[in-house]
Amino acid sequence: MGFMDKFKEKASSAANSAKNAASSAKTKYEEKKKEMDAEKAERERVRAEQKAAADAASQEMLDSINGAEGGLFAIDTKQLLDFTADFYDKLYLPAHSVSKSKMIFHPLDKKIEKSAQKEFSDYNSASEPPVFMILGKGHQAVLLTAKNLYFKKAFDDDNPFFCTGAVPIEKISSLSYTRDGEVYTFTCNGVELLKSAYGFELDTDSFSEYIKRIENKDFVITNEQIDALIKKKIGENILKIVREYVYDDELMLYFAWGCDSITAKDFVVCTDKQMVVLNREAFGLTKNVKQFYYEDVTSMATLQQTSGLIDLALTAALSICDLEVAVAGAKDKLSTLFTYEAEKAVRVYREIRRNIKEESKQPQVVVQQAAPAQADPLEQLKKLQSLKEAGILTEEEFSAKKAELLAKI
Repeated sequence: MGFMDKFKEKASSAANSAKNAASSAKTKYEEKKKEMDAEKAERERVRAEQKAAADAASQEMLDSINGAEGGLFAIDTKQLLDFTADFYDKLYLPAHSVSKSKMIFHPLDKKIEKSAQKEFSDYNSASEPPVFMILGKGHQAVLLTAKNLYFKKAFDDDNPFFCTGAVPIEKISSLSYTRDGEVYTFTCNGVELLKSAYGFELDTDSFSEYIKRIENKDFVITNEQIDALIKKKIGENILKIVREYVYDDELMLYFAWGCDSITAKDFVVCTDKQMVVLNREAFGLTKNVKQFYYEDVTSMATLQQTSGLIDLALTAALSICDLEVAVAGAKDKLSTLFTYEAEKAVRVYREIRRNIKEESKQPQVVVQQAAPAQADPLEQLKKLQSLKEAGILTEEEFSAKKAELLAKI
């Protein structure tokens, strides 16, 4: 066999080997692809079943909720929003911790919208003013607007889909947000819409108070109620310290933990008469306590430029600013507060100062004292006669007094 014949034979053999290898690879690829396609089809089948199960559970939840009579929010939208903003400012903020809170109330609408847009694609902020939102673990959430209650609840650990839906606000008869151990649960009409090991205990207390007032149509918040709630929130140990500087007849209108931490030793108390600031040294061997009576304060303001509480909470919920207090020409700076806390202290001061000015403009009522009743001259003459007969007055003294009395008749 010649050289060329051997070369051709080897080339043919190599080609056949390559062809066989390619055919084998193709067969293996097709078998692997068929296996992968089967696995993908199975995953899609399982996901479809899981989604169908979540959708069915969602519909069952909606049917149970919508079967109730409703009526909890039988008030107009403006009244609901006005009360919610008032509640947030007067009963939620004092002695709370916004950085730890999982609740967002109106008037922080932009902050609610930012969170809601991530979780609820059907929510339209332009047509539905937000009322409150509660966040749970793993994208769970509930959102109440002036029209609907949206919910997003995890199905279970083996099902990655969520139970979702929207309940018309007029169908709501009850709402609750409770804590059992480390688990936080939100229900509507007795149906569980959120269950999460992610929450803040003071939120549940605040929410219960909020719903109770809506149920009772109790929309007027008094200073006495604010004072009572603050005392309940801070507890007896802190209240005992506060009472060293605050008189019994003063009402606490705001209380801020230093740097928004319940475990911190700094705090600020705003009463209806003064603001008291205690720093960490107050709990050691030395005391550093500052008291500012509103009648002596000429101005109080935050040094950081903001456009108000709403925008501030969106961009810098944890930012710290200086609170400047001017008293008798001197200025004092306090740096233990977050900005929203400092702005709340300023609002309390301005409200009290406005009340003081209005009271000073009220006309003073002068009470005229009645002139003392004049004694009857005839009765006095009888008494004088008795005194003369008893030998107490001489004839001359009797005659002189008698002449005086007769001149008055």
